[in-house]
Amino acid sequence: ISPVKPGEKPSETGEAHQRKEVCHWPCRCPPVPTCTPGVSLVKDGCGCCKICAKQSGENCNEADVCDPHKGLYCDYSEDEPRYETGVCAYLIAVGCELNGVYYLNGQTFQPNPLYKCLCISGAIGCTPVFIPRLAASACSRVTGRKKPGQPICGPGQHKQLQATNYRLMSGVPGYTGKCFCA
Repeated sequence: ISPVKPGEKPSETGEAHQRKEVCHWPCRCPPVPTCTPGVSLVKDGCGCCKICAKQSGENCNEADVCDPHKGLYCDYSEDEPRYETGVCAYLIAVGCELNGVYYLNGQTFQPNPLYKCLCISGAIGCTPVFIPRLAASACSRVTGRKKPGQPICGPGQHKQLQATNYRLMSGVPGYTGKCFCA
């Protein structure tokens, strides 16, 4: 193995780095800690012991994991070329665009009266605002006798059935985003 020259990184010289082992088996766990309010009690990255999750800006590694309930991950980018110790940082998710309107990640919105939508990491998921009621037949009540050429539903009932049959956002004029509808 050749020595590292000034200005060179060990990875550029072909030098192999021996990773420090942070997990040991069989597991030997200290008593379960009491975490400060707002800090999650999680299983360590070794899958052994309960620990208080590391918070934004704190050092982390394979064993000392960042708080997953707050959307944190261990960023090892500053520890090149070893990638052994990182710093907890927030995941940055992208927003969504629909009909020229930009929505933030996690934002709920209603693009039309029929659907309520949620932007999640660049994808839009939508659910119907109105859930159709189940009935014994296509129309819960039929007014009078059916005449040839007339629908069996009353005018209001027929419109209600039509309004609840929408399933895809692609039917919305100007829709350009992704949608996973229920």
